[in-house]
Amino acid sequence: MAETTIKARLGKIVHRGAFRIAIYFGHQPQLQSWLKSKGCQWSRTHRCWYMDYSKESFLILKSYPAEWILPNGSKMETQVAGEESREIPPIANSEQRHPHTISSDKADHKPLNKAKIPSGLQILESVGKYWVFTMDYRQTVVRKLLAIKGVYWNKSYRAYMVIQHPKVREAVHRVLGKTDFLPEYTKPATSPKTTNLVIRIEVHRADSRMMQVHLPESIVFYDKIKRFSYSRYSKADDCYLLPAAPMVLESIRMLFEPEKVQIQLNLPKGYLQARNQPNRKQLDLSRSRSRMLDQVPPDKREVLETFIDFLLARNFSSSTVKNYSNAMIRFMRDTNREPDKMQEKEIIRYLAGIMSRGQQSASGNMMVNALKCYYRDVLKRTGWQLHLPRPKKEKKLPAVLSKEECVRIFKSVRNIKHQLILLLTYGSGLRVSETCNLRWGDIDFDTYQIHLKAAKGKKDRIVVLPLMILQSLQHYRGLQQRIQADDFVFEGQYIGEPYSSSSVQQVMRRAVAAAGISKHATVHTLRHSFATHLLESGTDIRYIQALLGHSSIKTTTIYTHLRSDKLTRIHSPLDSLKLDDQAS
Repeated sequence: MAETTIKARLGKIVHRGAFRIAIYFGHQPQLQSWLKSKGCQWSRTHRCWYMDYSKESFLILKSYPAEWILPNGSKMETQVAGEESREIPPIANSEQRHPHTISSDKADHKPLNKAKIPSGLQILESVGKYWVFTMDYRQTVVRKLLAIKGVYWNKSYRAYMVIQHPKVREAVHRVLGKTDFLPEYTKPATSPKTTNLVIRIEVHRADSRMMQVHLPESIVFYDKIKRFSYSRYSKADDCYLLPAAPMVLESIRMLFEPEKVQIQLNLPKGYLQARNQPNRKQLDLSRSRSRMLDQVPPDKREVLETFIDFLLARNFSSSTVKNYSNAMIRFMRDTNREPDKMQEKEIIRYLAGIMSRGQQSASGNMMVNALKCYYRDVLKRTGWQLHLPRPKKEKKLPAVLSKEECVRIFKSVRNIKHQLILLLTYGSGLRVSETCNLRWGDIDFDTYQIHLKAAKGKKDRIVVLPLMILQSLQHYRGLQQRIQADDFVFEGQYIGEPYSSSSVQQVMRRAVAAAGISKHATVHTLRHSFATHLLESGTDIRYIQALLGHSSIKTTTIYTHLRSDKLTRIHSPLDSLKLDDQAS
């Protein structure tokens, strides 16, 4: 296949309170990898990659051999100023375009009243069992393409995906009016189940705590190895690396048992050690650290790395490390200056700027906490105090469901696992993270209690286990095989991973919609409802504080404002008035 020209469309957007260079392109893995290496960020809001709007950014883009197209259709090489100039080429604000639009050709703006053969067809590198291509948007052609079974639009790649099948290929060619656009269909190789497959496990000399896992060339095997929460791919060794622990080896045997694969173990005696098995906190922090360091350019990476090292040394939780680091990344990106060279007035001006753009007080307080931690604890400037104003918090009452609404939500869920998650969250007043990270060893079926370990604020606490779900929970445990005390009660998609919080939120959204409840209710609403219903039943507020794990009683007293049994007894004075029309 001939090498295709890399194309990308540039635009100008306002993101995070500053002008940015927006970069739009389809399925271009090489360009995406290069942009990430240059500190480019992905914007979910604008659905594009972006860089700072500066001369340096334009020079970086110009150094890459791609066809950079401006909104007016011209190439960037014709308008970008020379490296010695201080001018920045003007880029007009990007216009809203149809989601299927790939090219910036002016033909996109012509009336779509005739079915024309697309002129911007471009075949891209195949992905798995799919052919990938892009084209200029034509409404009638797109409708015919998407009507073909096996053809769909991929929003992530911004390209059309065609399953590799001769009949699908023929149908696509019929719509496009071409006969040789997609490559010739080749029959897939023999199924892995009919061949003698071998997985080789070798020593990893760079780190004795890891072992190399060499897999046969099969997408099925690659997809399965990714289910390990500890796996990572090594380009240098062309293999996957996993912790050199006996439990990991046993998991590999169980995972590939259906494929009748042979495990070839080329490890010396004593190489596998139980201590090499990483815990979840270590894995989460390691991933978060590398992910955040990739978000900043090389010249600012040392500042962020020093800040993260301090947070880890203080043994802050994973969420605190993420929140503080993300706030610091945003601060460096918005100010575009070295943090240690900024004065107090400049920092206060920056805080005033982000709050004037309508930021929530929680975001402003998080930024203040992160900056105070950096300037006060990391830099430790002698004789220099940072007095930053804190945004005033909004006093919002949490949403609460009635008991009848809770019953409707629970009955609308048919999946036993999903129903147990919601029942346990409400019945014990758990946070969504506490429900997902719950292990079988934390549940005491004899005393009907749950021991939550290292919850929010690194605090342990004891909560009640509802008697109503006791039998269902034991039945659910019996459905699983080889249950150990260290296993998660609600396992996720990958081995050794808990059920994700986002999946639980999605279950709750569907349940609320199925129950016909119009009010906004999330998983945390079940926790609010748990506290309110206990208060209504006469439970002492001190016990509720202990069950919820609140450090201050002031946090718990907010539920006293939500007691429906007291509010229903109060009548408005308007009800006691007799107006003239009513008297007559």
